[in-house]
Amino acid sequence: MNLNTLFKINVFVSGLFGLGFVLAPEATLAPYGLSQEIIDGSVMVARWFGGANIGYAILSWMMSNSQDSDAKINVAKAYSIGFGISFLISIQNQLSGELNSLGWSTVILFAAFSIAFGKFAFKK
Repeated sequence: MNLNTLFKINVFVSGLFGLGFVLAPEATLAPYGLSQEIIDGSVMVARWFGGANIGYAILSWMMSNSQDSDAKINVAKAYSIGFGISFLISIQNQLSGELNSLGWSTVILFAAFSIAFGKFAFKK
């Protein structure tokens, strides 16, 4: 797999989650086993998160169609670090019992994207 393909995969994943959180945050959060009270209190932030994910999808699309450059590598570095931080947060959430077993899919996605972008971003 090359970096352009990874960016295109991120377009799909970020775009899908982004649309879900913007258009139907309650339905997107419910499968994770959160209480209705937590879901109700999370709608506004979920929509912000969704909007950010749509922005990441657009940036990934632009990067996937651009020539190799320092900027492209720097975006991959930022994604690797950001996904790494999200991985740590999602592990903490999962181990706290806040989420059901579907939460592990989020842990895996964040870890996979952090490692994959890091492979391209930090290679010598």
